[in-house]
Amino acid sequence: MNNVRTLFNVYRANFEMPTPKKGLKGSLYLAFGLIAFSCIMLPCCLIVGYITYIMSLALMVENNTMNALLSEVHIISAFSMIFSMLVVFNVLFFSSDREHMVTLPLSHWQLLSAKFWHTYMAESIMEFMVLFSMFIGHFAAAVQSFGIRGVLGPVQIAAALIGTLVTPLLPLAYCTILSLVLMSVLKKVRNIKVFYHLSTVLLLVFVAIFLLSFRGMGGVNVNNYMDSLAGGSNLFLQICNILFFTVPLLGNAIGSGSLLSLILYLLGNAVVVGIMLFLGYLLYQEGLYTAGALGSQKKKADTDKLNLKSTSVLRAYIKKEIKVLLRTRAYASNCFYINLLWPIGIVILFSLSKNNENIQHFLNLYREGYSRAALILLLVVIFTAFVASALNSLSSTAFTREGAHVDIIKYIPVPYETQMYAKAAVALLVTYPALVLTVIIASFYVGWSVPWSLYYCLLALSALILSIVIGLSMDSAAPFTLWDDEYSALRGNLNSFFNMAVIMVLAIFVCGIAFLAFELTPLGILPVHLLILILLVILDFIAVIFGKKIILKNMEELY
Repeated sequence: MNNVRTLFNVYRANFEMPTPKKGLKGSLYLAFGLIAFSCIMLPCCLIVGYITYIMSLALMVENNTMNALLSEVHIISAFSMIFSMLVVFNVLFFSSDREHMVTLPLSHWQLLSAKFWHTYMAESIMEFMVLFSMFIGHFAAAVQSFGIRGVLGPVQIAAALIGTLVTPLLPLAYCTILSLVLMSVLKKVRNIKVFYHLSTVLLLVFVAIFLLSFRGMGGVNVNNYMDSLAGGSNLFLQICNILFFTVPLLGNAIGSGSLLSLILYLLGNAVVVGIMLFLGYLLYQEGLYTAGALGSQKKKADTDKLNLKSTSVLRAYIKKEIKVLLRTRAYASNCFYINLLWPIGIVILFSLSKNNENIQHFLNLYREGYSRAALILLLVVIFTAFVASALNSLSSTAFTREGAHVDIIKYIPVPYETQMYAKAAVALLVTYPALVLTVIIASFYVGWSVPWSLYYCLLALSALILSIVIGLSMDSAAPFTLWDDEYSALRGNLNSFFNMAVIMVLAIFVCGIAFLAFELTPLGILPVHLLILILLVILDFIAVIFGKKIILKNMEELY
C-alpha cells in the first residue's frame, strides 16, 4: 500500500497546472479563480440544487417517493461513465508515462491502483459539488414537506456526505473494468479506434434508454418525465437502478435513515472496486503489452503521394494546426467536433418542442413583432456566440497543445505574429461555420429574414473574435505544457476553465447592456440591436490592438 500511496502522490503533484503566484500575472490568475468559482461553479451548484428541490418537492407532495433524487444521481452517474471512458483508456494504457512506469520495481496491480485513485480524485471534484447540491436540495424539500424531525437524522446526514464522495466510484470502476476486458478480448484487433468508440456507444445507449422512457406518453417534456417518475414506470430509472445498484441503497438510507442500507451501499461499492482490482491483477499487464504493440505500429510515409508543394507560411501553419486537431482523438472530439453541438442541438430543440405550447406561443409572439421576444432571441444569440469559443477550448489551449515542445515557437523560422494569426485563424475557421449553420437553421424555424440572418451572423463573428483574443491572451501567459497525454492537456488546463468564466462574465455584461438599454431607455428593439453590434465592434477593435501586444509579449517570454 505504501507504493500505491507514493505513486498516487506523484500523480497528484503532476496533475495540477502550475500558475503564476506573484506579480501581475499572479493577481490576474487569483482573480480568474474567483471569477470561475463565482460565475461557473457556484451558479451551477445553485441551479442543480434548486432543480432537485423543485422535483423532490413535487414528488413528495404526490406520493412521497425518492425517484427525483435517484433519477438525478443516475443521470450524473451515466454522464460520468460516458465521459470517463476515454479518460480511463488513456490513463491506463496510452499515457506517455507507460514505458517509464512499467520498468519500475512495482507490480502492475499497484500501478493500476494508483492510476485509478488519482483519476477518481482528478475527475470527480466538480461531481462532488453537484452531488452535494443535489442532496441539499432534496433535504430542503423534505424538511418543507415533513418537518425537520426524522428528515435530518444522523444516518441521513452521514449518508449524504458519504454518497457525495463515494457515488463517482461505481461509474469509474465500471469504466476500468470495461477497459481491462476490452483490451484482453480485442488484443488481436490492431486498430486503436475500436477502443475509443466505446464512449460514443455508451452515449447512444443511455440516450436511447432515456428517450424510450417517454414511449407512449405523447412526447419528451418535463411533465411526462415527472409523471413517469411519480408512477415508477420510467425505463431509464428502472434500468439505472439495476446498473448503478448501490444508488437505490443510498436513496433508502437518505430517505428512511436506514443504517443497514448505508452499510450495504458501502459494501456494494467496495465489492465492485474489489472486482476491478482483481481483474487488474489478472489482465492489466497483458493489456499494457497490447497497448504497447498498438503504439509501436507506424505507417511508412509514401512521399510520392503527399503532393508536396510550396505555400505561404501562414497557410502551412494553419494546416499544421488543423491536422493536429483532427489526428488527435482528444482534440478532435473536445475541440473540433464539439462545435456540432450548436446546429445539432438547435435541430433537436425545435424538433422536440414542435408540440410545446409555450415555445410555439413565444415564436408566434416574435413573428407578430413583439419586441420583448426579439430581445430574448438577441440575448440567446449573444450568449451562444461567446460561449461557443470558450466551450471548444481552441483558443484557450492554443499554446498548451504544444506541450513540452512549446519552446519550438521561439526557434522555428516563423515570426511570432504569423504563429499568433494562425492559431487565431484556426479557432475562427473551426468555430464560426458551426455558428453560421446554427443561425441558418434557426432562421428556418424562427422565420428570420435574410437581412436578420446576416445581422446575427455578423453579431456572432464579433463576439467570437473577442472570445478568441481573450483565450489566446490567457493561454499564452501561462500555458500548461507538462501534461502526460492530450486529455490531461484539456482537463488539467486551468486556462480553459478560467477562460470560460471570463467569457461568461463578458457575455452577461453585454446581455445586461442590451436588456437595460431596452428596459430603461426609450430606444426600441431595432436601435438596441444596432447598439450591441457597435459595442461589440468597438470591443473587438480594442481587444485586437491590445491583445496582439499582450500575446506577442507572452510568446517572447515563453520558456
